[in-house]
Amino acid sequence: MQLIEIAHAESVETGWQKPTRMAADKILIVEDGAELRRALTGLFADAGFEPHGVADGDSAMRAFYSVQPDLALLDIRLPGLNGLELCSRIREMSDIPIIIFSGIGDTKEKLEAFSRGADDYVVKTASLDELLARVHAGLRRATKPPQPQEASNEVYQDAVIHVDFARSTVTVHGKPVDLTPTEYQLLTILVQNVGHPIRADQLLRRVWGPEYSTEDLVKWHIRHLRRKIEVDAERPKLVVTRRGFGYVYVRPVEADGR
Repeated sequence: MQLIEIAHAESVETGWQKPTRMAADKILIVEDGAELRRALTGLFADAGFEPHGVADGDSAMRAFYSVQPDLALLDIRLPGLNGLELCSRIREMSDIPIIIFSGIGDTKEKLEAFSRGADDYVVKTASLDELLARVHAGLRRATKPPQPQEASNEVYQDAVIHVDFARSTVTVHGKPVDLTPTEYQLLTILVQNVGHPIRADQLLRRVWGPEYSTEDLVKWHIRHLRRKIEVDAERPKLVVTRRGFGYVYVRPVEADGR
């Protein structure tokens, strides 16, 4: 295992590199367990990625600036800056996919992670093959944003929301809204199908991919999307749940979204 030095003499574990014609995606692995960190580093190196492993949140921030990763894999329980705080800081600076890889599997922890900008949450009881599939899916979502149904449709606009598909920007009541890549893709699909319900399993397949089976991911991210675009997220009027049919974007008739 080769060691490379970054700012402030922090050591970042990096896997051996396989020959490739294109630059490998860089994965920042933040895991305080040395054995698991080494296993993850080897896993991603074998899969053709460029992994960089660190043991704590403070080192991860320095590595983030130095490595400029394409995806971050974060444990929650870390020395110093914990994984949730680290997730928030990375999300303030970057739209890269963030996957929480934690031994804690309760719903409260997952909701907190998503509220801080995580794109996915994988419990450590999952197989390494599943984790690798989630990483591939996260990178695929980040590099292939959804396109309008018709090439001529460059924007969507109503009394509340304006979506510029070419620039991947969203405004609500004329003010920019900072959506995560996952939230943006969900909103894009919904406004492109305004008035037509889309089942949770269809959203899961279109946004996350065939590697995913739990529709809770859709529910959690829809919840956080509503917090950013609705007047009252607990009584949504834009992204509405139609029981038995799925989620539907309802075009507002007034500027307050009613």
